[in-house]
Order: sequence, then C-alpha cells, then structure tokens
Amino acid sequence: MIVRPEAAADREVAIDVERAAFGEPVEAGIVEAVRDLEGSFALVAEDDGHVVGHVQMSRAWVGETEVLALGPIGVIPDRQRRGIGSALVRAALAEAAERSEAAVILLGSPAYYGRFGFQPAAPHGLANPFAGETEDDFKVDEEDFQIVLLEQGARLEGEVRWHPAFG
Repeated sequence: MIVRPEAAADREVAIDVERAAFGEPVEAGIVEAVRDLEGSFALVAEDDGHVVGHVQMSRAWVGETEVLALGPIGVIPDRQRRGIGSALVRAALAEAAERSEAAVILLGSPAYYGRFGFQPAAPHGLANPFAGETEDDFKVDEEDFQIVLLEQGARLEGEVRWHPAFG
C-alpha cells in the first residue's frame, strides 16, 4: 500500500470511498465543498492499483491564524482496521508540517487520534464550536475537538472556524 497525493483521476473514486466508509453522503459533500479551495489538499491510500482510503485537509482558522482541518477521512469498509487510516493521518500530518502549517485541528475520538499527537484543544484555550447535541440527536463532546501543534511555540487564540460545509 502507498499513500500519495490525490490526482485528478482519483477524485470520483475518493468520493465513492467516503460514501462507502460513512454510509451516507454528508462527508462526501464536505470533500466536494472544500477540495478545490486554497490551502486544501487530499491524500489517497492505494493498494494494488485501487484507491482504498482518502483523507481531506482544508483551511480552517483559529482567530486570524490559518490552520488545517483534518477530515473527512475514510477507508472502504472491507479494508478498515488494517492501518490504512493511520497511514493516511501520519502522511497528512507530515504534509501539513512540510507546508509549514501552524496546527491541525479535527473532531474525532481522543482514543484514536491521541496516538498521532492530537490533544484536547480546551487546555489550549480553544472551545469546540460543535459541542453539544445536533439536530439528529448526535452528541459532540468538548474533548472531541483536538489539535496538534506543528509550529514550535505556536500560540493560537480566538474563535475556531471550519469551512461552513462542516455544518
């Protein structure tokens, strides 16, 4: 398996991967909304010539500081729990560091993303703008909002904003 930048020929299959991984169109819609915006990039996991995973990175902000948001990230169901998602996260963080990004933020499981260096954002003085219950009774906990600082000594202050596609 290799992880590489998403190519033009991968765009539709990447959307198919996100739909298959989540079983609904929401995440695929986020990818379509942010993929061509300045600062965005995507990586795919390819195995034996087939795209089996995808991660989208897009511009977000903490106050006036530009950061990256990780997600959506999806792996086709029959290939999940085999390290593909982990490889995508590691490669996305490496690419973000290579691009001299200050930080990467996400909403996700602290147990899963903590192994990649993500920490709860609240101790950094950042509030989860999605905390609480959603309209469809899905609960987002404060600790689901996480950050990894890529710029040594970065101080991030202010309101956290994702692209509006994140809802």
